[in-house]
Amino acid sequence: MPHYPNWRLFLLAGAFSIGRACFAQDVGVEPVVLPPSVEAAPVSYEDVEVQPITLTDEIEPVSWGEPCCNYNVGCCNNGCGSQGGGWFTDAWISQGYTANFDHPADNFNTPMTFNDRADEYQMNQLYLAMGKEVDDQSCCWSLGGRVDLLYGSDYFFTMANGLELHQDGTRKWNGDGPRDSGNAALYGLAMPQLYGEIFAPIGNGLRVKFGHFYTIIGYESVMAPQNFFYSHAYTMQYGEPFTHTGILGSYTAGDNLTLHAGITNGWDNFDNINGQCSGLFGFQYANDVSSLSYSFINGKEDADGLNNRFLQSLVYTRKLGNRWTYVFQSDLGVEENGKLNAAFEPDTAFWYGINQYLFMKYTETIDLGVRLEWFRDEDNARVIAIPIEAFSQGGNYYELTLGANWKPYDFVNVRPELRYDWSNVDLLGAQGPYNDFMDKQMWTASFDVIFKF
Repeated sequence: MPHYPNWRLFLLAGAFSIGRACFAQDVGVEPVVLPPSVEAAPVSYEDVEVQPITLTDEIEPVSWGEPCCNYNVGCCNNGCGSQGGGWFTDAWISQGYTANFDHPADNFNTPMTFNDRADEYQMNQLYLAMGKEVDDQSCCWSLGGRVDLLYGSDYFFTMANGLELHQDGTRKWNGDGPRDSGNAALYGLAMPQLYGEIFAPIGNGLRVKFGHFYTIIGYESVMAPQNFFYSHAYTMQYGEPFTHTGILGSYTAGDNLTLHAGITNGWDNFDNINGQCSGLFGFQYANDVSSLSYSFINGKEDADGLNNRFLQSLVYTRKLGNRWTYVFQSDLGVEENGKLNAAFEPDTAFWYGINQYLFMKYTETIDLGVRLEWFRDEDNARVIAIPIEAFSQGGNYYELTLGANWKPYDFVNVRPELRYDWSNVDLLGAQGPYNDFMDKQMWTASFDVIFKF
């Protein structure tokens, strides 16, 4: 606990009873090391021979490729065949250790999440995914689905209202412990994905998910193997949802463009808690050198269904030569009546930031990376979650992370990292948001090992 005078402890306790920490996230996108593009020699038009046009009496038919039998009921019986899909299982264990240079008394690296325990071992994820992939390579309708189970300390950040949680926030099957002021155990079980999927041979192909699935918003993922770093950015931890429940369609509009559109129960809700739905939309354009994705979610997220929340995320990935990859991410969130101003009147809350990543292929088994982030929680609505202007002033969070991935075998990934955090947030006269609210900065050194089965 922070060492405040008694009146500050009283205010802090009252404020925390008003505010509620929001641990928000995907379809996770692993840092992509794209193959180098092929350089094309410049064309000299003077050297191009002009071909004469010969008129004939016959017009050659134009070939548009093999028909996909797109609206033919007998498609699958006419030899289109199956080229993909099938049953699968995927499993891994991610476990690590984070050393905090301040050694906080409560053993938490607050406000860092996921690897949130200080100076002790964590088994973050014992993860099992199983299901059936849809066959999107043939011209036939295909049905698939997936279920993911996560046991470990990361369960706490992936729970959904109506699934792992009751509507009042109490746990359905996970026990008590030191998390959430003594109301949640260190280790538990979550089911972050449970969905069916249909592939429809319409146009270039339409995939539709229905159920409980990861968000398409942002860059980092809940799933450990899809991230370069052991720790996570503030943007992912506090600024974005993790899961949705609803329906999401993805349409292949060409060789490089994919469009997404869906209707969901909002942020991290299995049940519809307020009778409202949120729209989830986005697109991704990718080629051999770069990719650009944009996504947003819009809807009423409060329990009464009155206040609109909007979040957009832009992610750009670029291959720089044969060894380097650069990633840029920018998020912006806005929530109506998301804070109380100095006169204790409802007002709009904002959060936004920029993440930059740079990765280098050092050897065949070692990759190096750096992440530089600025996240502004302008109204203290996300990180500390006390959006009351009279009690606290929002501010900036910065973090610089240096890390590596060492893969001595295909099924092993060792991820060491060194991280520095700094913030100017003013909270009830506290010294800062780190080390039990006694410091404005935090140094951590950590590593984890992922074994894939």
